[in-house]
Amino acid sequence: MELNINYKVELDNECIDDIMATALEGGITYWCDAAEVVGDYLGEYASEQISRGGTLKLHDSEEDETYELTLDKFLAGLAKAIGEGGLDVLHEGKIDPSSIDAEDADVIIQYAIFGEVVYG
Repeated sequence: MELNINYKVELDNECIDDIMATALEGGITYWCDAAEVVGDYLGEYASEQISRGGTLKLHDSEEDETYELTLDKFLAGLAKAIGEGGLDVLHEGKIDPSSIDAEDADVIIQYAIFGEVVYG
């Protein structure tokens, strides 16, 4: 038996930036050896690119591959990490970025890029 539940969650740019900073500063660094801003910086740091509608190229250190991360992919990865992955980050209808550690951020980015957890 399966039950699908849809609900809205509040998410702002700062929350996305915090998750991306956690991912780029340790969460994904064991499989991603570089994150490259596509075009102009839309914020002060690369971690602010996604929340502002920009794109990051993530360079895979295990494979000779590069993956593009966009806001749409990030949001889909976050939804999948919460829904399918069981990531427990919701508090009163909002995402609490302080409850997202490096491992959680890695899972979110992997769901966003690969549609599943490939590494780890």
